[in-house]
Amino acid sequence: MANEIRKDYLLDRWVIIASERARRPTDFPTRTSERIDTKTCPFCPGNEKRTPPAFLLYLPFDGGIKKGRDPNGERVKNWLVRCIPNLFPALSPRKSVTLGVDELHKREDGVGAHEVIIESPHHDEHLDRAPLDQTRLVVQAYMDRLKDLSETWEYVSIFRNHGKEAGASLSHAHSQIIATPMVPKSITDELTACRSWFERNGGCPYCEIIRSERDSHRFIYENHNFIAFTPWASVYPFEFWLLPKKHQHTLLQVEEKEKNDLAQALKICLGGLAKILNDPPYSYGFHIAPTRGKHEYFHWHLEVYPKLTIQAGFENSTGMFINVTPPEMAAQSLRDSIKEVEKNG
Repeated sequence: MANEIRKDYLLDRWVIIASERARRPTDFPTRTSERIDTKTCPFCPGNEKRTPPAFLLYLPFDGGIKKGRDPNGERVKNWLVRCIPNLFPALSPRKSVTLGVDELHKREDGVGAHEVIIESPHHDEHLDRAPLDQTRLVVQAYMDRLKDLSETWEYVSIFRNHGKEAGASLSHAHSQIIATPMVPKSITDELTACRSWFERNGGCPYCEIIRSERDSHRFIYENHNFIAFTPWASVYPFEFWLLPKKHQHTLLQVEEKEKNDLAQALKICLGGLAKILNDPPYSYGFHIAPTRGKHEYFHWHLEVYPKLTIQAGFENSTGMFINVTPPEMAAQSLRDSIKEVEKNG
């Protein structure tokens, strides 16, 4: 393949696909294992007092699961998933105050919510290696917190950082949620582009993207309700997206019978990524519609960004990106890796 400059499906964002300097999985640095002392990890069982009280717990009960919370001054021990306030929050749910502004110095009070979902009592039980039932509990926690936070805040961002290079300050399996009093620009840009497409073509652009990519060289995985592929103008090497096949604009529309398929897709696709790149650092984020208004033209999805290269001077000064692994090459490697993951259970 010759080098190309590709435009994102919808956004005014361009990516250089540098095929002539292409890098395969074995070309990227191998991640070194971190030595962990679980006795000092604040997320490990026995150390619950080192975190704020959990406002939501998933607990084993009579062969099933029940929800609970930490009572005042105490910590429940036999938890499966813990949801806690972030000890060092980016935003806090304090009362808003009026701040002075002028044309060049606009600001708002830093109110919102910042939460941590501790995904498992087992330190290294990340989503790709956790039992399916445990991954499904994490999906349920995402939905429960999204529903609750949507009653107060304009936008709820659910994301995961895996590995120090991706921004994870602790290696214990966990996700985070930040709720903001305004809709972030990247989501606003997506909404605008989706609405424009809908008005021109009379349909959802992501539904069309699914139809197009299902039979393309960028397809990597599907089950009954979800599909994954490397996007046409991938910003990151081995970036992939996961979408519901059914048109849904928010994660809250995922039905009970679909949660297992979402958990399975997360587990298998992240497992394929971990296998082929030796458990690389990555971040992922759910792109969902804002909590207010009608956004039927939008289609929620999950974007996974492996952290294998550095965005440097060119990217930061131009807003363009260079991807040294064409998405078609990445997809072929991921397909093969995912087949091995499925074969080995």
